[in-house]
Amino acid sequence: MVRCLRIYTVLLFAMLSLVLVTTGCNDSDVTEKNASEPLTPVVVKGYPNGQFIATADDLKKNGVMILDARSEAAYNAGHIQGAINARWQEFADSSRSLLPVNQLEQILGEKGLTRESKIIIYDDTTASWGASGRLFWMFETLGCNWVKILDGGWDKWIADKNTPETRGNVLKSAEFRAAAKSGITSDKEYIKSRMKDSDFVVVDTRTDEEFNGWQLYGEARGGHITGAVQLPYAWYFKTDKTILDYQEIKTLFDSKGVTKDKEVAAYCTVGIRSAFAYYLTRLMGYDRASNYDGSISDWAGSDENSYPMDKLANYHKLVYPKWVNQLIEYHKAGSTSAAPPDYPYSREHKYIIFETQWGTLDDAAAYKAGHIPGAIHSNSDIYENDYPRWFLLPDNDVHKAMGNMGITEDTTVVVYSDSNIFAARLWWILMYAGVKDVRYLNGGYKQWVADGYKYEETINEPITTTFRGSVKPEYIATVDDVFNSYADTANLFLADVRSYKEYIGEISGYSYVAQKGRIPNSVWCHDADDSGGIYVDSDGTTRNYTELMKLWNSFGIKSEITPSVYNSSDAGLSGNGGGMFEKEVVFYCGSGYRSALTFMYAHLMGYENVRNFSDGWEGWSTSYRKDESCTDSITPGWCQDPSGRPIETGEK
Repeated sequence: MVRCLRIYTVLLFAMLSLVLVTTGCNDSDVTEKNASEPLTPVVVKGYPNGQFIATADDLKKNGVMILDARSEAAYNAGHIQGAINARWQEFADSSRSLLPVNQLEQILGEKGLTRESKIIIYDDTTASWGASGRLFWMFETLGCNWVKILDGGWDKWIADKNTPETRGNVLKSAEFRAAAKSGITSDKEYIKSRMKDSDFVVVDTRTDEEFNGWQLYGEARGGHITGAVQLPYAWYFKTDKTILDYQEIKTLFDSKGVTKDKEVAAYCTVGIRSAFAYYLTRLMGYDRASNYDGSISDWAGSDENSYPMDKLANYHKLVYPKWVNQLIEYHKAGSTSAAPPDYPYSREHKYIIFETQWGTLDDAAAYKAGHIPGAIHSNSDIYENDYPRWFLLPDNDVHKAMGNMGITEDTTVVVYSDSNIFAARLWWILMYAGVKDVRYLNGGYKQWVADGYKYEETINEPITTTFRGSVKPEYIATVDDVFNSYADTANLFLADVRSYKEYIGEISGYSYVAQKGRIPNSVWCHDADDSGGIYVDSDGTTRNYTELMKLWNSFGIKSEITPSVYNSSDAGLSGNGGGMFEKEVVFYCGSGYRSALTFMYAHLMGYENVRNFSDGWEGWSTSYRKDESCTDSITPGWCQDPSGRPIETGEK
C-alpha cells in the first residue's frame, strides 16, 4: 500500500510539473522554473562584470523571464518569443521618478515576477533612450541579483534574422518582496552637497543641444548642472547597436574624468538614458555609482540659486537636425506646424539652407549625392580670390556675391557641410558681412541622415537679390591689425590652430604656399582641422564647449569675465554680451578656415574680444606678384616672395 502511494505521488508530481512546463502564451500563464542565485562575475567583451550582458543564446536557457521594454505598440507588432511587455513608464510617478516600493512590489508581482526571477531585458537601443537600463537600475534598487540586458537589443536580434512572435504573453501572478538597496539613487540635495568634491563627478547623458541650453522637453531652465561632464547616450553603441567593448567605453569615460576611483551620479531628462550609464558603470566594476531619476526635470524646476545650471551663451546659433526640419515644415505653404524653438519670425520670413564646400556644382559630389530638402550648394570660391588662394574678397564684392546667392541682411541662413571648417568659414563670412541670423547645423548632413530625416537630390538654384547689410569689423583681424599688435603680448593672445608641424615650420601645410614657420609670440592651441582631435567629436559634432574652455585655459586663453548667459528677452538672436577674455584673442591658421571654427566656438561662448585672422599664415608670410616669368614657382605666373614680416621656427 505504501509503495502504491509513493508511485501515485510521483505520478501526480510529474503531471503537475508537466502542466507547469507546458503552460503557454496568449492569455495563459508562464511561471519561472528555477529560483536564481547571484550572478557570478565573468569577463564579457572585456567588462569585469560582463555577467550582466545577455546574448541571444541566454534567451533560450531554462528559467529566464524576458522583458520587452519597448512601447506597447512595438511589442504588439512583434517581440522575442516568450517576452512580456514591461515599460519603464509603468513603474514611474507623474514626475517620472520611481514609484514607492510597495507599489512596485504589487505591479511586478502582478506581472509574475519575484525578486529571485532570472530576468533578461531588451529594448530597441538608441530608439528607446535607455529603457532597458532604467529597468535594470530599478531591479537593482529592489534587491534583484539576476538581471541582464540583451546586447544589441531588438535591433541586433531582428537583424540576425530571428523570427518574432505577435501573440501576447502573460505570466502567472507571483509575490514580489523587495530588499531595497540604498546608494544607487541620487537626488538633487545629495548632488548639491557633493558638487565641489574632487572624488565626485556628475554625468550628463543628453545630446549636445540639451547640454548647451535648448529646452526640448518642457524643462524649466535650459542647460546642464554646473560642473557636469557630458557623455551622450548615443555614443555607447556600435553600428550594430551592441554596446562598445570595455576598452572603448573605458577610454571614453576616462577622457571625461569619469574614473573608477570617483563616485558617479548620472542624469538625463527624467532618468532613462542616465540609467543606462549606471548600467555601464556596473559592467565596468565601479563601486560607487547612482542614477538621478528626477534628473534635469527636477533640478531645473528647483531654485536656481540653490541648484545652479550653465549653458552656452549663444546656443541658439548652434542648431540640430530636428530644429532645421521644423524650420522647413513651418515655412511650407499652408503649413500649420509650429515654429522651431527660438525662432521669432513669421511664416513669410525668408530662410536659406546652404550646403557648402569647395568647387562648383560640377565638383559638388556630396551635394549631388543627397542634401537637406531645399538646400543650395555654396561654392566657397565665390567669396574669395582665385589667386592668391582663399583670401577674402573686398567687402563690396562679398556683398555682391551674397546677393547673387539670394541672401539679404535679414535672411535666416543655416549652413552645413561634410567639413566642419568649411561650414564654419561660411558661417563666419556671413556673420562678418552683416547677416543678422546665421545658424550652424551641428553634425551636418551626417547627423541629419542619422536622425532619420529625408533628403533629396534635386539641384536648387538661388534667386538673386541685393544685399544691403554692413560688415562687422570687430570679427576680423587683417594683416595690418596683427602686424601692429603681435608684439603686444600683454594685451594680445595670438592663437595658432594649425598642425604642430606647421607651427614649428617643418611644413607650410599647403601645396601652394612656400613659406614655413609661425608668427612670433603665437601660442600653439592644437590643430582645428576636422581630423585635429580636440575641436570636433568623433561623430562630427562640435566639441563640448565646457571642455574647450578648460583646454583654452590650459593654453593661456583665460576668461576675465564669465561669458554671459542667454537673455530670453532679445527674441533669441543674441546673448547678453559681456563675456571677455583677459586679452584680446586672435585665432589664425593657414588661410582662415580652421580659425573660423575656433572663432565660432568663442562667439558661441559669448566672448566679445575675439577675432579671426582671415588671411592667416599665408597672408602674413607671403607677398604675391603676378609675373609670367615665374614659371618655376609653385603656381606658374605667380611669384611668391617672403613678405618681410618676422617669423619663428622650431620648438618653443
